[in-house]
Amino acid sequence: SLNNVKTQKRGGKGKTGITTRNEDSVVQTLSVNTHTQVLFFSSEGLVYRLKAWKIPVGTSISKGKSVSNLLQWKNHQTISSIMPFPEDISEKKDHHLIFVTSNGKIRKNNLEDFSSISAAGKIAMKLDHADKIAGVQICRNDQDIILSTKSGKSIRFESSKLRVFKGRSSKGIRGINLTEGDKIVSLSIIDHIKKSSKLKSNDKNSADKFVLSVTENGYGKRTAHFDYRVTNRGGKGIINIVTSQRNGSVSSSFPVSAEDEIIISTDKGKVIRTRVKEIRIAGRNTQGVRIIKLSNNEKVVSAIKIDDNFV
Repeated sequence: SLNNVKTQKRGGKGKTGITTRNEDSVVQTLSVNTHTQVLFFSSEGLVYRLKAWKIPVGTSISKGKSVSNLLQWKNHQTISSIMPFPEDISEKKDHHLIFVTSNGKIRKNNLEDFSSISAAGKIAMKLDHADKIAGVQICRNDQDIILSTKSGKSIRFESSKLRVFKGRSSKGIRGINLTEGDKIVSLSIIDHIKKSSKLKSNDKNSADKFVLSVTENGYGKRTAHFDYRVTNRGGKGIINIVTSQRNGSVSSSFPVSAEDEIIISTDKGKVIRTRVKEIRIAGRNTQGVRIIKLSNNEKVVSAIKIDDNFV
């Protein structure tokens, strides 16, 4: 229950959110209600669906139940991404599903392609060797896509420029040109801004919209969204946040407003819930401030915005 995760000030140690087993770690956190359909995307490129109420309710110190006991899951697979799926897609006729892989491939599908998923799962995306699905989001044609990488780069381009793929077994096209050793860590959707718009930080319609970036060592900052210019798909991107020995690599990056709250999770099962307005506003080429205090060898693996519908 969200009620068990109390809001804390930035920079605290957080509290236990789940007890992890040996050689296991948290990969992602979602805020949902009991009726939400949750899609599980596997390392093999398959997708499975489960109603949230079928996932056992646990305490902050419980270990949870094996996914293989809840889904017809093959033992050699691991979870690479999860997302909530709308119950009534007829209300979202102008929406599409956007996939992005760790190696920078991106694909756009109709929501209807994933409205029916059997218990045994279905193919979601064809993957190259050593690639995996890094993120899946629902998007409209009047919105922009932001891809963020482990090394602190990001690229923003229009969703409308992506063609809709007919099948589910295609590999997609290049979303960003990654340098060697880099990979995608976040896929974000944000309302579109025109290139000709001369937005300023005191613009009433845009001043409360930010891109929040969090690094694996527990640091982060928020930057005005119009600092991320709209470009063409496939470029090398621009600096999103400085990755340094202090910061470590980027863990998550996504749009927020000043009134939002976020939950950050670590690979050791710790969580912290804090207000966005406590995190400093800074430019893209900066390191940010400490958001969560970590123990030795502990890393941030997930950061999410709490959905207003579930508070």
